Amino acid sequence: MPFRKPVSTLGGLNFWKNIDQNEYFIMQQHKTGIWPYSYRILMRSTSKEIANANDIQTIREDWKYLEHNAVPRLNETGFLEMTRLEDAVMIILKNKLG
Repeated sequence: MPFRKPVSTLGGLNFWKNIDQNEYFIMQQHKTGIWPYSYRILMRSTSKEIANANDIQTIREDWKYLEHNAVPRLNETGFLEMTRLEDAVMIILKNKLG
């Protein structure tokens, strides 16, 4: 799974289209294909990228992982505070990446 430490998207939102989203995350596809990867997942609250992939199947697997592992944790009391949200995603990513 190509999860990564949350990084800034550095703008360029016009080159991406949303293909799925929920309360916490946005999945996007690059419009032109001239990018090192075709798909990415952003944290909605910060617009930081937390996953990327070159094929839809891989990014959908990442999406499902986040829905089943991150979202339940984010719904816990206090997890909507920005620092706690980023901390929760980092813990989940570290566990997934090993």
